[in-house]
Amino acid sequence: MANHAPTEATWETRVRAHLRKHLPARCNLGPDKTGQARLQQRFVKEDGRIKSVSVPLPYAWSHENEHDLIQRLRVIANYMAQGEELRSAATLANGASSEASYNWPAIAAAFEKHKREHGAGVSETTWRMKYAPVVWRMVDLMQGQGAPANSPNLLEAAVRQWDLGSRSRQIATQNGAAFLRYAVERQGVSARTWAPPHNLATVVGRRAPTREQFALSDGQVIRLAQALQSIGSDEANRWAFAVQLCAVYGLRPTELFHLRFKGDQLWCDYRKKSGGGTTRPRQLLAAPVLDLDGTPMVWRLEERLRGGERLPQVVDPCLAGDRMGRFLRRQVIWQQLCEEADHLGEELVPYSLRHHYSATCHRNNVPPKYIAEAMGHSLETHLRRYARFVSHGAAAAAFEAAFGGEKTEQDAQKC
Repeated sequence: MANHAPTEATWETRVRAHLRKHLPARCNLGPDKTGQARLQQRFVKEDGRIKSVSVPLPYAWSHENEHDLIQRLRVIANYMAQGEELRSAATLANGASSEASYNWPAIAAAFEKHKREHGAGVSETTWRMKYAPVVWRMVDLMQGQGAPANSPNLLEAAVRQWDLGSRSRQIATQNGAAFLRYAVERQGVSARTWAPPHNLATVVGRRAPTREQFALSDGQVIRLAQALQSIGSDEANRWAFAVQLCAVYGLRPTELFHLRFKGDQLWCDYRKKSGGGTTRPRQLLAAPVLDLDGTPMVWRLEERLRGGERLPQVVDPCLAGDRMGRFLRRQVIWQQLCEEADHLGEELVPYSLRHHYSATCHRNNVPPKYIAEAMGHSLETHLRRYARFVSHGAAAAAFEAAFGGEKTEQDAQKC
């Protein structure tokens, strides 16, 4: 029996059947002089003349490309149904104005320059740690095979390395969306396909609710510092010093490496840049750690800093929190404190030393505005993060202190 290879008429008929089904009337498809597939549309203008528009498709006119041709026709038809003309519909079908026509590495470089030099101006470290990983991952994806065809798919693929619902994934998604927004608004990239989605929550995803971060008590801070000192190693002594500084001054771990003296005052000159602006250098105000008798611990922190006592060695101050966490998690005392936090349903983290400072200030009725200033963030941020430490009776006590000796309006009416 003779073998019958698929004839041209057979596959051409199927392709053109899809053409008639999905695209407007007067559309035709066939090979051009070079054998490339070309889609043509004819229509009558208002003056009665017939006009013809044609676009090449990225496939040879061959039965081997039947499936690709049909799929491309469907995509073009979808864009034309949304109001696009043939040329723009074909361009969008190529991957939103054709990825090949966009110089994504150049756009990424321009975006970095824009972020570094405009607005609040992110630092080199912030760019390297927060922006570059997701931006250059997006560039790699756009230049590789099977490049994403739209912004949601691109963002989802670019942030896949971060855990669903995590803060890191949220930041990466926001920064990736900012890159796409810049590409659309400043670099002429197609907004229809590459404008970032309005709702980034679907890209970030959701994870199980996180536990409240634990605030160490005075006694727990003392136990931690003493246990580290008892190890006797140079590294442990340095971290014990760091623990004491973070607890007494409410420092972020990275701020340990931004301390300096202005006369008799200890200052932190760390500048944290965010969408809300840049935090200013601040004078550090101590909230002493008290022993069981209520006596402040005599750690002579400023004296030791002036004397040149060394802090832990870290490659990058921005990674000090991670470095502190890795060291502490290996220590028996930290593991014990973790169990104590777990018992309360909370999580022990290096920032628990900073949380201790906030809790201590609130417990001693320092106004939240001044606590926020001492900790180097806005009042809004402080209340969002530390509202749990605000005493329910603080407002009543403040009004009693302010107006307790004066007659109220009701008292006056009784007289």
